Amino acid sequence: MIKNKLTICFLFFWGVLICSCSQNGKNEIKTQLDFKIDSMRVAFDFPAIAYGVIRNDSIIALNVLGFRDIETKDKAKKSDYFHIGSNTKSFTAFLAGSLVDKGLINWDTKFFTLFPELKTQSNSAYFDITLEQLLSHRARLINFRDKAEVFGIISKYESTLKGKVSISEKRYLLIKEILQKEPLPIYSECSDCYSNAGFIAAGLMLEKVASKTWEALMMELSDNLNFDLQIGVPVDYDSRQPKGHINPKYWNLDINKDLIPISDQLRMYHNFNQLGLLTTPSGNISIQTEKFLKYLNLHIKGLQGEDNYLKSETYRHILTTYPKYSNGWWVDKIDGNTEYAHRGSNGTFYSFAGIFPERNMGIVVMINTYSENGLTEIIREINETYKY
Repeated sequence: MIKNKLTICFLFFWGVLICSCSQNGKNEIKTQLDFKIDSMRVAFDFPAIAYGVIRNDSIIALNVLGFRDIETKDKAKKSDYFHIGSNTKSFTAFLAGSLVDKGLINWDTKFFTLFPELKTQSNSAYFDITLEQLLSHRARLINFRDKAEVFGIISKYESTLKGKVSISEKRYLLIKEILQKEPLPIYSECSDCYSNAGFIAAGLMLEKVASKTWEALMMELSDNLNFDLQIGVPVDYDSRQPKGHINPKYWNLDINKDLIPISDQLRMYHNFNQLGLLTTPSGNISIQTEKFLKYLNLHIKGLQGEDNYLKSETYRHILTTYPKYSNGWWVDKIDGNTEYAHRGSNGTFYSFAGIFPERNMGIVVMINTYSENGLTEIIREINETYKY
């Protein structure tokens, strides 16, 4: 009896020791990763970096390093919001999926079925465009990258307005003008079919069938999932939140500084401000790192066959309908493994979201400035750290 008790005690303490060593090993990995990422933050001149990793339903890494404002040196916190730019596109597709599940719309619903009054003025190349084509850059709408062209369209329709017009009505007028433009080549022959305009048109479709604005629908979704989403940049929500920063050279501004926090001066430019509001369904959400990771995990579980906020088949439709780009996500194969990922920037923030289903893992990286190379290096470091 005594021998058995000793054996049980030995096994218990051995188990505790193993768990303690395992936890210490995990903590050491986190510490080393924090050190490497903070070193890259300094090297690339980023004010702050927020990053996190979720695997097998558990958040195994989450930290925010650096400053909300490069000038005030106000420390960034884990609970801070970061603007995710075009990662908003996946949220619009997610919203579409929820309305599909409710039977309010179908993926193959045609735009002109909901807006027949626009058909006679539109280019016939667009007559059969569907919701999922708009969400996957296959509707052939203009890229919406040339700001001068977009500002011209805004100025044109605004000159005809009388009285106060809602932002949804302005999006409608914007798409009305765009539908008269010459289309891009078909997707297989198009070198750059990425279209913010497509997501604005998709947003109009969702508003039409739900009888609510895109903003109201997104906030409803946010409340249902406890995501605490904010529309706009973080300082729109709270002046103490992280500021976006610009590199004057990237913006072609004659300012003798490497990095400056965005000021209210830019908001004074009407067309710039209008563009942000008009393109909200394609790129104007802010979110906390932890909540972003939980959003990715819903997709991972959905791909594994779980019905959660959306049906499992809806997640599969979102992510796998098209090769290369499917309903708000880039689709790629890396070392034989599938990756669903996206990047997003409004020029003052930059974000990455990645889903790696074979590893049951999701990665989020967000910074409050813009740097293509720097973000890529950070993603690579995180991926390498949690490769196995």
